[in-house]
Amino acid sequence: MIKGVKIRFEIHNILFSIYKLNKTLNYSSIIKQINKQKKEDIAFLYNVTLNSMRLHLHCLKIINKFIKKKLRDQEKIILISAITQIVFLNFKEYAVINCSVEITKKLNLYPGLINATLKKITKDKNDLKKIKINFCDLPLWFQKKASFLSDYEKKQFLENFHMEPNIHIVFKDEERLKKFEAKLFKTSLISGFLLDEKNFQNRNSFIKGDWWVQDFSSFLPLYNFKEINKSMVFLDACAAPGGKSFQILSKKFNIILNDKNKNRIKTLKTNLERLKFTTKIFNKDFIQFENKRKFDVIIIDAPCSAVGTIRRNPEIFFKNKGPDFDKLLSLQENMLEKASLLLNTDGYIIYMTCSFLKIETVNQVEKFLKLNKNFMLSNFELKENKKNYSKFIKNNFMITIPNILFDYKVDGYFAAFLKKIK
Repeated sequence: MIKGVKIRFEIHNILFSIYKLNKTLNYSSIIKQINKQKKEDIAFLYNVTLNSMRLHLHCLKIINKFIKKKLRDQEKIILISAITQIVFLNFKEYAVINCSVEITKKLNLYPGLINATLKKITKDKNDLKKIKINFCDLPLWFQKKASFLSDYEKKQFLENFHMEPNIHIVFKDEERLKKFEAKLFKTSLISGFLLDEKNFQNRNSFIKGDWWVQDFSSFLPLYNFKEINKSMVFLDACAAPGGKSFQILSKKFNIILNDKNKNRIKTLKTNLERLKFTTKIFNKDFIQFENKRKFDVIIIDAPCSAVGTIRRNPEIFFKNKGPDFDKLLSLQENMLEKASLLLNTDGYIIYMTCSFLKIETVNQVEKFLKLNKNFMLSNFELKENKKNYSKFIKNNFMITIPNILFDYKVDGYFAAFLKKIK
């Protein structure tokens, strides 16, 4: 077997199961598949798999330039992976072409088509690197749900959605940030972007539990939540993997963590152990919580389409089916309603989603406020860096599409503070 065929065949199978069976890269069977690989192959696998999904729309436009007939799904995925490696990752052409041909043979397809097409693409690869995606090239479900975006916002999204994300980290306190052993671009007194992202988990300060990874967008709401004190009892309804809860725990406040997903609870517990945080953890369906116990602040990072995290989760566009919006919207509404019953008067629901689509964000909040006259939208006021961060605040909502901040990439996100007034 040609060197490299085995790992590339694994990549092909993962991409196919995501595309055809609507799995995710974090799906348990795929994780097991990845963990079986040699240690040195895992980084290669993630690099090719993630970038094949991020750049698959670019690759499809390239394929359409060279092939006019309808391709089988397997052929399409072989070509997407190969084009990503040749055109965008600058891997050795002959190795990629040879491995792709061998995979085609394994699948009893037509190796001549793959071989000839990839050789033609290789000759034009410098020009093909410049290929651009238009809004009409995006999945139809997204075009419809995001049609409210301005032309400028659409342009921003198209420039950003396929890029690799940056790593943003949050410290327990200011002192730990000051002692950090590597270079950092500060975004607040306790957070910043890593300048050197290589092997960050091997850094002594990470092992000691001085900080955790959390995207800037999801960090910003709780950092700017001013109605906070030690007498409050917090509940994080969908806590795993824990970033927002860690912000509360680092202040030594009382918070109970909950997550419905058992696998995510395991990740949450591992993170808590490293950070040396201890608190109560529930593994329950939030909708089924008893109404007896009340809380002062309930954090709902609601299940959603996750389009704001498209760079981290490129399978959102790669799958052949879009999100089940009816199910998601119903769940978001039910979670908000449940939180309203569990909240003390003068308490807050912090409603967040890693989506920027109106139907999951502004519309949901406005619908909730219309049905619950005993709630009001509280002010979203920035603590610091108002000049640079104010673009994320609109009508007391924090909302951003996948964006660039100080030349670093941040996720699309939404947050609103909802106060119970009677």
